Amino acid sequence: MRHLQNRLWLVAIALLLAAGGTHRLQAQVLYGSVVGAVQDQSGAVVPNVTVTITNKATGLQREATTDTTGNYAINNVLPGTYSMATKAAGFRSLTREAMEVSAGTVARADFNLEVGQITETVNVAASAVQLQTDRSDTSTTITTKPIQTLPLNIYRNYQALINLVPGATPAAFQNSATDTPGRSLATNVNGTANNMNTTRLDGAVNVNIWLPHHNAYVAPSEAVAEVNVSTTAMDAEQGMAGGAAITVITKSGTNDLHGSAWEYHNNQEMKSPRTSCLVRSRSRAIR
Repeated sequence: MRHLQNRLWLVAIALLLAAGGTHRLQAQVLYGSVVGAVQDQSGAVVPNVTVTITNKATGLQREATTDTTGNYAINNVLPGTYSMATKAAGFRSLTREAMEVSAGTVARADFNLEVGQITETVNVAASAVQLQTDRSDTSTTITTKPIQTLPLNIYRNYQALINLVPGATPAAFQNSATDTPGRSLATNVNGTANNMNTTRLDGAVNVNIWLPHHNAYVAPSEAVAEVNVSTTAMDAEQGMAGGAAITVITKSGTNDLHGSAWEYHNNQEMKSPRTSCLVRSRSRAIR
């Protein structure tokens, strides 16, 4: 009886794999993914189409080929802005600019090819924003701009912006600098315990084993490219997270030569309650 049950489970799994398509079942946690379908003008699927994406900042290219159902998938794509191009015999090449890819999300780009010479190119300058239908989770993406421009705490910790995520309580320090020299913050998400959150830094699990509600390493805010926070219906590969699955992606190099310099000044005297009251009194007097 047990052998019969095992065989039935194997048959059910095989049918699920065949019906779901391979591109939907591949892991998409670390970075982002680009998926889509390619059809001709009559709506028929077009197999064996080469889809190429190019990172505009680095020039890095990735490509995939559509399967017999006309679908393609490119996984583990670094966050950034990409241009896309298709190539197939008997069809005009089609290019699309400004495809945004974020960490922990699936970007969909479908193509409708026109019959013609492969040397002919159709350019798509912009496309309408599509509803996210390839993932069921609820997530918030914090990009570089708010991390660099919004006020952070005294340690310039990007975790302070997790306060903006729906369902998160205000983050706070819960241990001394001796125990957490990186000054990691702890927060509760959706009413769960603060040790039910998991953080991955560029794919590596980033949890303080001794104090699991803290990160082992807090990346400097200037080094953070994106932070994706999933709070409900996370993918199975984001396991061990009952509250939030946090994915942190650090910045990579580009083809442009640039740099930045920062200076931070912390006055110990300004931290005392007596001095703070004096400053507030003087501010009221000036008004």
